[in-house]
Amino acid sequence: MTFPPGARLIAANETHCGAFATLARAAHSHPWTEAQYRDSLCAGHQCWLLLSVCGEPIACCVISSLFDEAEILDIAVAPDWRRRGIAGALLQRLIAGLPRQITRVLLEVRASNVAALSLYRKLGFYEDGVRKNYYPAEGGGREDAVLMSLNTAR
Repeated sequence: MTFPPGARLIAANETHCGAFATLARAAHSHPWTEAQYRDSLCAGHQCWLLLSVCGEPIACCVISSLFDEAEILDIAVAPDWRRRGIAGALLQRLIAGLPRQITRVLLEVRASNVAALSLYRKLGFYEDGVRKNYYPAEGGGREDAVLMSLNTAR
């Protein structure tokens, strides 16, 4: 898995929060707001933005670390860039770059997000459990969250 030719991965700052929110609105049914991305940056989370050679936002990822664990809080790929291995390449790069003391990466994903579940399993994540009725769903209902983890002990 690789990035598109000429794409560059940057550590985001507050000036990128609008791009994050725009990307999230295009990629998610219940996207984060610009303020939520700003709050993540202020909380010390790692926020990454993948830009095309032209500077177009392709993908983003937010990771929180505490002690020996990291959690993927958000990942989004622009619809025009999907099905090219970008999410997998982004996750592989970011997980490989985590500090050595991180021994486990956590995430949660909508139970209906079959493509994401498949990708996470392909990357070596295991299902740890389910949070019933965790996410808001279309039509006012609720949807389960699948909890997953990856052992990164090196």
